[in-house]
Amino acid sequence: MAQRTIPLTRLIVGMYLIGVDRSWLQTPFLRHKFKIKVQSEIEALRRAGITEVTIDTEQGLDVVDLEPSRSALVETVLVESPSPFHPAASSGAPSLLPSAVMLAENLSKAKQRRGEFVNRLNDLFEQTRQTRLVQYDAACQFTDEVIGDILDAQAACYAVLGLRQPDPTLHEHGLTVCTLSVMLGQALKYSRKQLQQLGTGGLLHDIGLTCLPRNIVKRSSTMSPAQQALYESHTTQGGTILEKSGSCDQAVLAIVRGHHNLTMQTEQTGEMSAAHHEATRLIGIIDQYDELVTGQTGLTPMSSNQALTQLYQRHRADEALSRVVSYLIRAIGVYPLYSVVALSSGELAVVGAIAPGKAHLPLLYICRDQSGKTCFPPVPLDLVHEPEGGRTIRDVRSAVREGLDVEAVLRQVAA
Repeated sequence: MAQRTIPLTRLIVGMYLIGVDRSWLQTPFLRHKFKIKVQSEIEALRRAGITEVTIDTEQGLDVVDLEPSRSALVETVLVESPSPFHPAASSGAPSLLPSAVMLAENLSKAKQRRGEFVNRLNDLFEQTRQTRLVQYDAACQFTDEVIGDILDAQAACYAVLGLRQPDPTLHEHGLTVCTLSVMLGQALKYSRKQLQQLGTGGLLHDIGLTCLPRNIVKRSSTMSPAQQALYESHTTQGGTILEKSGSCDQAVLAIVRGHHNLTMQTEQTGEMSAAHHEATRLIGIIDQYDELVTGQTGLTPMSSNQALTQLYQRHRADEALSRVVSYLIRAIGVYPLYSVVALSSGELAVVGAIAPGKAHLPLLYICRDQSGKTCFPPVPLDLVHEPEGGRTIRDVRSAVREGLDVEAVLRQVAA
């Protein structure tokens, strides 16, 4: 193999990519060995913050020396556009990064809205427990409101999920899966109807658990075979609830019945359409993700990055499922806004802004120094301007476990 490492600016269509200067979690691709077929693939690498790549010159084109003027033109044309997961993408002003005060306000509203949603969902799920029927129209209306909130302030809606306590209630878990599924569906450019179906399916995917004893709902590794079988019956029970309730969408019914059986083959899906099958896989992966980050099965709660890594390892042999995991990786991002990160220096910081194309080098607000002392006010640190060999992000931390109030940190910045 004849390989050559080159700057990303010299990568062109026809070259064969075999490596990049980032881990797979920080790229939009699961594989790093493929021929570049379209310019958009290069742009995707650029948006991921990749600056250097390795090519195989035997399987693809070698370096083409561009004239200086041509090189400058390429740099001008390939203007980095915001990811659909970046908050500025929906504002129409991708060059304007959100201010700390705006982030704080959005987070405050998102926390308030989630509190309202949790109370309303508790009533809806409890009524289902008592009647074995679900208010389907109310669930659809609920999903519409979630979609509206996400369109207004997606980053804040996601950040609130990280402020939950471990092992959430059944309806809180449903709300989280609904929220993440709408975010993922929006990123995949689903239509409004598809978002509605996906979100409602996520909201009600475990509705069958309302038919089971409460000690079975909290699944644990010490369940007997009989208890495990009873637990697994909740997908069938959920389908029965929806059918008896009437007005059920077939896509939602497919999600409720199939979200625990993601490896079923095409011939096993019966009349399930390809679109319904894809939606079921999306919900199933998101369901597993939330179980990992909240420790629902009695395990130690994981960070977002740890959970995504485990999901990738778990499903890497299945092309369809690994593709869904890659979608989720891109939707959540490497270091999302509002997340708490630990630096190589031992400091703790809150992610306050992400420049388009620099997802791995966010603007931070350091809130604790190396000794654990609170920084007041928080100290800004733009990793884009950090010198070579300087501070880097080591890992993502839980704000709850670190005892940090992210909203308060942002308000201190803005004060």
